[in-house]
Amino acid sequence: MQVVPRPHTRRRGAALLLSLIAVLAVGAISATLRRVQTTIDGDQRFSIDRRAALYVAEAGIAEATLAISQGKSGAMASEEIPAAFGEGLFWVAAQDRPDRSIELRCTAQVRTAEFVLRSIIVPNLNPITSRGFFGIEGVEIGQGTLIDAFDSSNGSYDSQVTATAPHRTTGLAGRLGTLGQINLDGSSGASAESTTFTWGEWIAETPTDEESKPGGELQKGPSRAPRPQEPSPEASTGSTVTEVSSTTATASTSGSTLIHADVEGFVLSSGDAVVKGVIDLHPLGFIPPPVLRPRTVATLNGDHMVTGAEVGLGFESSVEVAGDLVVSSGASLRLNGPLVLSAEALRLEAGAQLLFDDSAGPIHVFLADGIQSGPDSALNSLAHEQGSQGTSLFVAPPEGTREHATLPTQGRFHGMLYAPGDRVVVPADLRWLGAITARWLETEPGARLSFDAALATGGQGAAATPRIASWQIVPVGDGLARRLAIDPRTTLRLQGITPVPSPTAAPETECEVILLDDSGEPTIFTGHVDDLPSGSERLMRMRWVDTRNGTLRPWLRPTGADFDGTVDAYREKFDQIRESLSAAQPVPHHLDEAGLQELSRELEMEILLKKTAMMDAKPVVK
Repeated sequence: MQVVPRPHTRRRGAALLLSLIAVLAVGAISATLRRVQTTIDGDQRFSIDRRAALYVAEAGIAEATLAISQGKSGAMASEEIPAAFGEGLFWVAAQDRPDRSIELRCTAQVRTAEFVLRSIIVPNLNPITSRGFFGIEGVEIGQGTLIDAFDSSNGSYDSQVTATAPHRTTGLAGRLGTLGQINLDGSSGASAESTTFTWGEWIAETPTDEESKPGGELQKGPSRAPRPQEPSPEASTGSTVTEVSSTTATASTSGSTLIHADVEGFVLSSGDAVVKGVIDLHPLGFIPPPVLRPRTVATLNGDHMVTGAEVGLGFESSVEVAGDLVVSSGASLRLNGPLVLSAEALRLEAGAQLLFDDSAGPIHVFLADGIQSGPDSALNSLAHEQGSQGTSLFVAPPEGTREHATLPTQGRFHGMLYAPGDRVVVPADLRWLGAITARWLETEPGARLSFDAALATGGQGAAATPRIASWQIVPVGDGLARRLAIDPRTTLRLQGITPVPSPTAAPETECEVILLDDSGEPTIFTGHVDDLPSGSERLMRMRWVDTRNGTLRPWLRPTGADFDGTVDAYREKFDQIRESLSAAQPVPHHLDEAGLQELSRELEMEILLKKTAMMDAKPVVK
């Protein structure tokens, strides 16, 4: 009998179970790998989007800075209706700071990432007036000279005086600077020497920290200063601006003279010199910037002689004197703004008086051959300091040599003098409120100079541009950037919101403009900027209505125009300097500080002070 084996029922389905377990295991592994890959892809996408958001944030800061240069607040779009830039969105919040700088906070979003940048912008810093009292080759401070500061936008100097004993002063820090040496008490033996140009920045587009340190001294012309010794650690801060305090005194070559801080906060030189405030001991390479100006519309042939009490020159707003402007002995000339005046030279004879009233408009005086003043001559400003619209004197550098500029011996002047080719001596009885830039700046014993901080920004005959004072990444979320759950553009599309184009993201559209019409009379325009008349002779001032609170922004002062291509010539001069330094000797790829100093000594100051600093040709006369 054949026995049929019976199957083992307990082992039924075991292979199926093992297969199921294997499938589940593979599925779990696959799901895990998929999640890992998704996470990696998400991290990679977030990394790409985060970098893109950083670039969009930088673009937003750039757009806001451009708006600030136009006199606007710097605010751009809003979180509710952001601005579109490429594949991302941004908006900028702007806040005015007490020191006139503007804090910008730009938020940018690109797909899955949000990035925030914070920057401090100094609006339209003027390259001339922001330096205060500046001698390119050197500064000599006479005994008893007092240099302080005030802000004419807050009132007159007298209204800001806080101390009358031992000296009448506002107590605010003055601003003094030079590329050469500072001589105190009129003694060449008691001088605080300094370093000069940052040559590494001129040769390399992006200098390293080592290259950015102050380099050697620029060799000078006839008034050549001695080559400075190695600066002390206190003076070598690596910053353009050095805050001198009592704990960081800079010793001079004489033990009797120190530069240190005074509790009342001014620059004083008598006996032991006292200097407080911002001292430009090693500014980044300064080349006198080109001067821009409006056209003159009328010409007076030959010299113009003032023999009595004369008001104006027969033309209200714009005139060129083909020869010298001469104010005879005992005579007086009053110039009222708005005015553009061009002449060969300004000569004030003994007892002559020159008066400026810029309450109705700015006054710009351009002189090709300097200022010469006789004894007892006077220079006076008539407008209240807070209500003045700016008086600027520009003296072109000479082709060869000339006798140094002589200022009137007395008076009270509020404004700026730009004479990059002249030795300027400020008399003791000429009270100067404003700023001065000269080739060599001196003060007579007992002189009084006050830097006007309001002149540091805005157009005063030179192109003024915003300066970035700081740049900072603001961490958001759990790191430098925040993850977004959904593309913000999708959210806006679902809400029916269209982002504004980035070039038109600034909200300011209403403005107030002071124009000069064909008759030479100022006219005021108020309304939308698109309705601004285009046939006016000159735009003198402009300010915008701040949409955040409905108030008016500060006035924007245009600089003039580049009729003769001086800006291009200025840029070409920079290129020539770089080429001169690079071609002086075979330059290694990495140049140390000593090498930079050696190359810098082969560059003469004279080539920096020629006509590229001013207009190369006379203005075109209509």
